[in-house]
Amino acid sequence: MHTRPRQPARWPVPFSRQGLVAAVALALASGGAHAADAWKTSGDVRFGHVASETRARSGAETDADSLRARVRFRLRGDLGGGWQFSGRVAARLDTDQDNEEFWMRTYAPGPAGLEDGQGTIDEAYLEYRPAEAPWSLRFGRFQAAWGLDDVMKKSLDQNDSTNFDITWTDGAWLQWRASEDWTTHFIVRHNDRRGPTGTLRRPLGFSDSDSRVGVLAVAESKTVIGPLVQRVVTLNWLPSALHPYGVADPRTEDYLAVTAKATAQWPLGQGGTKLRLGGELGYAPDTPRREAMNSGTGSADSLSWQASLNFMDILPDHDLGIVYGRVADGWLISSDFRPNDTLAEVRWVWQATPAWQIDARFRRREEIDLPATAPRARRDDDLYVRATLRF
Repeated sequence: MHTRPRQPARWPVPFSRQGLVAAVALALASGGAHAADAWKTSGDVRFGHVASETRARSGAETDADSLRARVRFRLRGDLGGGWQFSGRVAARLDTDQDNEEFWMRTYAPGPAGLEDGQGTIDEAYLEYRPAEAPWSLRFGRFQAAWGLDDVMKKSLDQNDSTNFDITWTDGAWLQWRASEDWTTHFIVRHNDRRGPTGTLRRPLGFSDSDSRVGVLAVAESKTVIGPLVQRVVTLNWLPSALHPYGVADPRTEDYLAVTAKATAQWPLGQGGTKLRLGGELGYAPDTPRREAMNSGTGSADSLSWQASLNFMDILPDHDLGIVYGRVADGWLISSDFRPNDTLAEVRWVWQATPAWQIDARFRRREEIDLPATAPRARRDDDLYVRATLRF
């Protein structure tokens, strides 16, 4: 195995002058806001050890490990008249980072959002929620996620800021509780010509003027019906965003993706342990060429799925989950699953106190489809042990 030279662990210096100014300004504002009961501060700090090992198609092996942290601090308040405001500063730190920057742009620097050593404002929105009304409207920069209600909480589509990542959505979000059982969400999101703010993978591109606005519609219910504890249907529409022959080719098509998710739960014995099963299926009718995905020839597949087996409270406040997913090379909108990969993961979660949570995970990902010239599939193994403090 080829191993990179080990470097002594070091925590990075602060991001930059404008990053410090923004963080200090929000902290000062929150300090003054404590005088008013309508304003509240909250946040979380996540830190841990991450390690990975990759076997390339050529057979070459590399590994990496580091200490990583994510820090987030929120200020939220009631403006009166049904209006609320929320703002949050977030930063991602790593002992192997070689960059310090406060990122304030209308697109993210990479498919996982911020890179190591970067910070940003990942929430800044106004929300209008009339008294007694079944609807609310949020606009600005916000977090949106619809994962399976299991230990891993993975999703084939919208899932902002998973793990140590920092992503966000810019746009408007209408929520409407259609009945006691179902809530409908309608998000109109802005995608910058230079790239999206969340995980929308190439050959999705937004250089075409017709591609700047995307739509996400969601219907969800967490009303318990027999063993069912969650039901969700989503529809993602990205007009003129798919470049079937690669982002350098001007030809575009709409990208449409539909998912259905559900979880069910049963008691196991008298000790409080519960068995929870989760599943998600996704389909996209139009996909890129495999030449654009470097996965072979012809049209890429689109049918993708994940299934999870979970033991909730296997011990008091301890959960254990196993997930397996198979994601097609034409599925381009997930932050949890890469296109053209199988994924197998086991995760243990301990809710040590209401504020502290400990997680440990092992994951293996392996390519599915390959060009004829590739000698073997790429394989990635990674693990982490992390702690999260919420305040």
